[in-house]
Amino acid sequence: MQATLYSVIKGHTEYPYSSSGTDTWDILKLSDRDPDNAENVILFYAGWSVNAAQEYNNEKGWNREHVWAKSRGDFSTSPGPGTDTHHLRPSDISVNFARNNRWFDNCTIPYVDEGLETGCFTSVSNWVWQPREEVKGDVARMIFYMATRYEGENGEPDL
Repeated sequence: MQATLYSVIKGHTEYPYSSSGTDTWDILKLSDRDPDNAENVILFYAGWSVNAAQEYNNEKGWNREHVWAKSRGDFSTSPGPGTDTHHLRPSDISVNFARNNRWFDNCTIPYVDEGLETGCFTSVSNWVWQPREEVKGDVARMIFYMATRYEGENGEPDL
């Protein structure tokens, strides 16, 4: 079954991480657009709506979160898993920094960012992160996709 699914999804179109043409920023501005405000994106972990045009903006805007942590596949931001928008999502820079490359698991300590609730949880004893309830299914889908899509062919990592 996994081999069949892999054969269906392995030929997806790749886009650069950053470019003067269409890149992952542009795709996320569409895929994660706030339905109540087309000028904004919804940040994945916090659920906050922010100005889509403020991509990074010297750490005052938003950034791109690799839900399958780059360091857990050694793929950086190069084409293939590093630019695959099936697992990239807009994220608040400091929340993304707090998530780091933590494993996903159940946690008990609410993660609060600059006094704002994120709906995420963390732990002081384990290197783990629990995303907000609204995106847990999305995280599971993205992790399943990445593990199925990247099988080590053509120099890609075997996730």
